[in-house]
Amino acid sequence: MPLAIHTDTEKRVVKPDGAEKLTATAARAGITLNTRCGGQGHCQGCRCYLMAGRFRVGTQELEPAREGPPALVRACQTSLLSTHGEICFPHSSVVEYRAQIDDVLDLPAAGQLNWRPVGEPAAPYGVAVDIGTTTVVAVLVDLRDGTVLDKASMYNQQIGRADDVASRISYATTPEKLAELQTLVLDKTINRLIQILCSRHKIKRHAVGRLVVSGNTVMTHLFYGLSPETIGRIPFNPVTRSYADQPAAALGVDIHPAATVSALPSVSGYIGGDLVADMYVIGLPQRATTTLLVDIGTNGEMILQHNGQLTACATAAGPAFEGAGLSSGCRAAEGAIEAVTNRPDGLLEWKVIGHTAPKGICGSGVVDFLAAGLRAGWLNARGRFDVAQLRALKRYHAAGQPDQPVHSFLLAPAEESLTGEPVYVSEYDVAQVLKAKGAIFAGLVTLLERVGLTFQDLDRIELAGGFAKHLNLTNAVHIGLLPDIPLDRFKVVGNGSLAGAYRGLMEEGALAQCDGLIDRPQIVELNLEPSFEANFIDALSLPHLDLDWFPGFAQRNGHSEPLEQI
Repeated sequence: MPLAIHTDTEKRVVKPDGAEKLTATAARAGITLNTRCGGQGHCQGCRCYLMAGRFRVGTQELEPAREGPPALVRACQTSLLSTHGEICFPHSSVVEYRAQIDDVLDLPAAGQLNWRPVGEPAAPYGVAVDIGTTTVVAVLVDLRDGTVLDKASMYNQQIGRADDVASRISYATTPEKLAELQTLVLDKTINRLIQILCSRHKIKRHAVGRLVVSGNTVMTHLFYGLSPETIGRIPFNPVTRSYADQPAAALGVDIHPAATVSALPSVSGYIGGDLVADMYVIGLPQRATTTLLVDIGTNGEMILQHNGQLTACATAAGPAFEGAGLSSGCRAAEGAIEAVTNRPDGLLEWKVIGHTAPKGICGSGVVDFLAAGLRAGWLNARGRFDVAQLRALKRYHAAGQPDQPVHSFLLAPAEESLTGEPVYVSEYDVAQVLKAKGAIFAGLVTLLERVGLTFQDLDRIELAGGFAKHLNLTNAVHIGLLPDIPLDRFKVVGNGSLAGAYRGLMEEGALAQCDGLIDRPQIVELNLEPSFEANFIDALSLPHLDLDWFPGFAQRNGHSEPLEQI
């Protein structure tokens, strides 16, 4: 008898195997779950409703009652004992496969074209890929003239196993798990994107004769099947910083077997090809002004150019800014709340991508939400909700288990959402965003301290990455993610990592020029900097524990006096 597995979009049936956990059963059915703790039962990522059947949950046996609400369990700790059953995974438990058009790409004009015919007949197409820790973006290019035919993105399927760089290093400790992570990013993510792009244009995949990838050092190692273990321990050195070209067949990339696969080189274990791409695209080493390049992503990386010297660091921000790891978090795709503003009555207004009912909230929406809560007064500097105010606004929601409720702001009840689940932001979610923004801001402060500068000394802050493209800068400053300096000093450059991969795909000598950049920056290891931990703790407040960093906050927040310090 089969096991029926429901998600918010489909139903699949699979033959059960009582020896395996439901996470493995779901994987056999083609459903990847959010087991970001590695399936150890430490997170709530793979929550599952038990509808019918007999199950073992941990050491207990459980059979859902025919009447009443279904039992909510962790799939990684649960197995089916009976010969049949029925389960349901909520939207938040399923890692998305659906590719969405990504509009964060501003590609520069290609220089001298670098196309060499591959195969017979010649394969005239290429693909450039930005391998993000959370999101992977790909573009299909006509190599004959540089035309971008299409673009698509999806979650990096590795987030079903671990959600940030550090946890993926920890996960890839055996050859089997390393191979699993390589399969998830290469076959389950990049090959799927290639398939989607080619099918849209009725192009055979063997007509793709070139692939160039860009990503942080850990992602590039995992793409090539190289162990990232040495990046996780002092002195944080990667296996290699430059990656030899390989034929697609040797790696298992589903394009022409003889196609060349290349990757942008890395500066260090935590300053990867994505930052090299950013440097190359904006011409950072040639700048005459003091410029800070910041790539806000799961692995926040930053490089300062001052008086001809490049100084770089990286900080683990986590995936919150890309919608992952939050109760109702989602990618910036149809159904995502992408912008939030205050109303005079204390409530909120929001914009949903696609003008549909909401299914969740993405990173830019969460930043706006925190800023709006601060302005309205129902969110305090510690990231805690004023429960009485939320109840008065009819926006209070108790998330989590009934015996351990988590205070939450209800954005949309289940009957008004796209998925049939309530859309909300919990205090736990706020804490995740505060850790992410605290890591970014502390990295900025520590880097500038190292070279004896302040934010006021910066002529320009260049913001790279897809997230920054949609970021409300005023709100990002208001919550303490970005420094309190005039907004005209910020410039949003979009997905420089993808732009660098595109130029590596198209331009003669681009990859060689990138190789020439990797020895330029001086690396600052933040974990070895005495001030970083204190800077991080101070930055966990909204906007900051020390409001001297944010002199305009009281005025922006409608306060005549600074908020009480923690």
